[in-house]
Order: sequence, then structure tokens, then C-alpha cells
Amino acid sequence: MRRHFRMIIPAVAVVCLLPTLGRAAAVPLREITPQASDDILMNPGMGVYLFGTLNAADMPADAWFAPAVTIGYFRDDWSKLQPDAEGVYKFDEYFNPIFDLWVKKWKKRVSFRFMSENMHSRQKYVTPKWVFETGVPSVTLKGLYVPEQVDPVFWDEKYLAIQERFIADLGKYLDGRPGLEFIDIGCIGEWGEMHLARWTPELLQQTGYTETRYIGAYRRIIDAFARAFPRTRVFLNVGDYDAINDYAAIRGLHFRQDGLNPSGPSANVGKRFYHPYSRRGVICNYELHSGYSEMKQKGWGIPETFKKGLEDPISYFHINLMGYRELLKAPAEVRDSVTDLARRLGFRFVLARVKCNEVVRVDGVTPGRLLLDHTWRNAGVAPCYDSYALRWSLVNDKGVAAAEGLMYPKRPTTQWWPGEEAALRGIMSVPANTPAGAYRLKVAMLRPEQPDVRVALGIAGRDTEGRYDLGEIAVQKGEPRQSVAYEEGFENGVGGWQAAQGITLRQDEGAHAGKGCLLATGTQAGNAWNYASYNLPQPLLPASRYRFSCWMKVDSAEPAKAPYLKIGLADAAGKWITNCTTNTYDLAKVGAWQLLQGFAETTPETAGGHMAIEKGALEQKITVTIRLDDVKVELLESP
Repeated sequence: MRRHFRMIIPAVAVVCLLPTLGRAAAVPLREITPQASDDILMNPGMGVYLFGTLNAADMPADAWFAPAVTIGYFRDDWSKLQPDAEGVYKFDEYFNPIFDLWVKKWKKRVSFRFMSENMHSRQKYVTPKWVFETGVPSVTLKGLYVPEQVDPVFWDEKYLAIQERFIADLGKYLDGRPGLEFIDIGCIGEWGEMHLARWTPELLQQTGYTETRYIGAYRRIIDAFARAFPRTRVFLNVGDYDAINDYAAIRGLHFRQDGLNPSGPSANVGKRFYHPYSRRGVICNYELHSGYSEMKQKGWGIPETFKKGLEDPISYFHINLMGYRELLKAPAEVRDSVTDLARRLGFRFVLARVKCNEVVRVDGVTPGRLLLDHTWRNAGVAPCYDSYALRWSLVNDKGVAAAEGLMYPKRPTTQWWPGEEAALRGIMSVPANTPAGAYRLKVAMLRPEQPDVRVALGIAGRDTEGRYDLGEIAVQKGEPRQSVAYEEGFENGVGGWQAAQGITLRQDEGAHAGKGCLLATGTQAGNAWNYASYNLPQPLLPASRYRFSCWMKVDSAEPAKAPYLKIGLADAAGKWITNCTTNTYDLAKVGAWQLLQGFAETTPETAGGHMAIEKGALEQKITVTIRLDDVKVELLESP
């Protein structure tokens, strides 16, 4: 018995019920809940750091803080790198021992700041003496450990030009070097921070200071760092200057603040800048205002200070509480605070749950499919600033992957916001000749452009290849499935196709192949999306991949609007889910037979569907003469 139906399937999601005859059964799913882990994760773009050391005994492998401290931070005077003359550097002498210990031996990372003014220096010339001999104006200030220090006028044109050359040469030497995590801007202000703590109003007036000149100088230095370090994160010590901070952000630099205390950071930068800018791709970084002894003298609580910092979206944190020897015997409140910080800092991706097939079936001809509905949670305090992919694997008892699938999350990892969940759906193809048996489902997060970069996840079960074991999946062999779901050559009539209002359908002899084709003529009334449609009598399998195709010949279409073939998917109740389409007919070649082809990825809810010759417009009335022939729907993959 031929079943007729009338339907209008729009291009937007509306409720549309199809007949329920011949619907496919849903794929049985099971839910896996991975075991959460409290391991400290050392991931790209984040980290706990401590001022650098060159003493290999300072951080024994079994030190409690060794897993947490992933970055050594070196903050030095500019004059240490370039003491004698412009263009003459001690780069190898300075950097090689640092990289040898921290990167090669300890397998950690390093970061730097080189300052032009530093009240803690024991040198008279933090900025090299030769700089002033070129004519750069200076001021003389009292240091903490020396009676006087000669510092440059930062907004002077000659000083800025010399700094730009130094930054360029430093970038040529360091930028992109393996193990280099970040570099700070350090060449304007006390310690390279956004203030002039020792400059009196008289000094500012004598040196021609204006806020405009100060901001302009900073923006010029920001440009120099952006040019010199395109592959390295650069941090600006932010303060009260919105115009400087915002300019750094749009030039691709990041924010740092060195004044965290129990009341929060200086200038309230967390709420003012870190929260809004972190969602614009700006990475945020804190350093404690004071060391442990000073904090205790001031009555500042250690846990309270760390907790306050973690209210903001920070990815880096300098735990400058005490030296390495003291850290080895640190009190419990320091150990607990640092450990908690290391677990929560930056992003921390946790796979909350996975829904997948109970069984994957293969038949030696058609590949099987593993459905993966997976939900992730960012349990950290900050966004992730790189776009990662997921590699799913079915691994046999010898540790060899029998099937693998690389998937780019539809919601990119840069949008997995702290405290939120990301619900995703994917499908992994399992080769048709996969041996039956029990396999382990594993997942890894990685940067496909650098496959060796694996992201550590907040779940248990990590193997030596950075994959996480989620549980057992059975692969079963079955009988070969019917590969052709629908085929029509219109040899014996219109084959059950139904015309839209204003359109006439009949069999025509001007076929692409054989003795007949479907001819659609007339003026579509402008009340439907299609010219003709057909309800597929055979179920469309859920979570499967189909190829559908036809040969089409358009003799006329007025006004010109290119038609195409569509499959509309529906669930077991006949409710419309989505549309899948072929390429459109090329109206530049009117009168020629053209092959149209598309692919349908059915959803787990899919149970059936319909086909249609689509207009591509709703209200518009179009007069057409269209021939359709050799329509085919082929199953390519199925669970």
C-alpha cells in the first residue's frame, strides 16, 4: 500500500510530524562517570612560579613544592645583560646556565624581567652607564642598599630608541626558545611596574613629565615587545592607566600585578581589568605583595590572601613567600595554600560524564560507529587560551589503538568558562574489519599542530601517552547491513513522489539513464520550501552516515533560484530534527544533467526522514521545469 503524505519542511526548526511507519530503534547507550583526580596539572599557558635559582640542590625531586613550582622567574637589572656598549651582550653567559638547569635538567620552564629602575639593586647603574653617556637624561635617587642610583627619564626620545633596539635584539635571541614561558615589560617605572615610587613632584616637573608623554612612552614600548616576541607571552604590570592597559590588550599582551594582599590586588585590577579582559584572551598573573615574614608582621593571613587571589581569573601566580631552603620546611598553612593554588590555578578540564554505545557492531563491510555524548567542566578559575582537540581511541589488550578519531569541539576549549559545563557530541568511526572483542575507551586532549603537547586532565587513568582510560567497550561482528537504503530510477512512474501546490509531476522519457525520469513543471505557489517530496519508507538508522545523490536537469527556473536535493531527518514521533542537503544545481549550465551529492549525519534520535527537491526560498513563486533521475541513499557507517 502506497502511503501518501503532505508536508512543508522549512529551513528553520519547527515542529513537523511525519508518519511513524518504519521508524528505526534508538541506539542503547551507557553512561560512564570518570573518576576525578586532585593531581596538580602542569598545562601550557599557566603555572605556579618562584624566583629563579641556579643551585640544583634548592629543589630536590622529592620536595613537596616540586610538582607545584613549574616555572623559574628571573628578575634582573638591564645592565647585567648589556653592561659595556650598545649591541654588545652577555646573552649566552646569562641565559645558558638558566636553561640548562630549569629546562634541560628539571624539565620546567623559565620567565624573565629586565629592569631599568630597581630600588632593590645593589648597583648604582641598573640601566647601563653607557646609556647615559649617549646623552640620555637621568635622575639620581636613593636605593635601598646603595646611597644613590642613576635612573633614566623614561619618556625621553633617545632612551626609548635605545630600549627599542635592546628589546629587538633580546627577542631575536629568546623568542620562541623551548622552555621560555613569558617575559615581563620591565623598562619603565620602578621595577618595571606602572608607578614612579621615588620620583618627587619636582623631579617630574624638571624632566618634562606629563601623563600624555608617559602613556605614549608605554605604548611605544608595548609595540616594541609585540614586534620582538610574537611567539612568547609578554606581560604588562597593570595599574591605574586604562589607556595603557587597553592598548597592551589589543596588541596581544597580557596582565600582571605584583600587589596581592588579603584585601585584593593593588588598584583593584582583578575586578576592573582581569574579569572583563580574561574573556578577550588576556592571560592574568599575580604576585604576592610581601613575603611570609612581612605578611605575618602585618597580620595578613596566608590562606586568606591566596583565596582572595583565586577569586579572579588568574593563570599564573608568583609564590614569593620565602626562599627554597625555607620552603622545604614551610609551615602547614603555606603548604596547603600553595597546593590548593596549584590545583585550581588556570584552567582544569574535568570529563564529568560520557554516554556511549553499549556495543559497537561491525560487519566486515560497513564501518561501525561509537557515539560519544560527553560533558566537560572547567574546574579551574581561568579560561583556557588555546584551542585544543580530543583524540578518542579504542585500544586493544596489547595497547594498540584499533580505532581513533580526532574531534574539534563545536564549542572550542577557549569558551569552556570556569565553573561551567560544555556538553558535546561526537562520533568515532570503527573500521569494518575490527576484530570482535573487549577494548578500552581512551581520550586525550592535544594541540593537533603539536601532537606532543598533551593537556593533563583532572581525571584518573592517564597512561604514558597522555590518554585517559574511561572503561570497556565491546566490539561485535554482525551480518552485513543493507547498503542501499533507497534507490529510484522512475522507470515505472513517479515512484510515490508528491507535488507541492502549483507543481505537476509525471514520468518523462528524457532520462539521464534508462527509460524514465521524474519531470516537475509549473509555478510553485510560494507556500512551501519544495517542489516535490517523498517520505522514505525504510528507516534511517540513528547516529549513522549516509550519502545521498541524484541526477538533476533544470531547463528553466524563473526567477532564477538554484534547486537542490534535501533529506529531512525526523525522530520516532515524526518530529523534524534537521535538514541535510546536496550541492545546488549550477544554473550557469541550464539544460545539462548534473550530479548532486550530499551526506547525512543522522542524530541518535533519528528514526526516519523524507526527501525533497528544494526551492531554497519560501514565499517566492518560482516557475520551473526540472527533471530528476537516479536518486540513491547509501549507508556508509552505522553503530
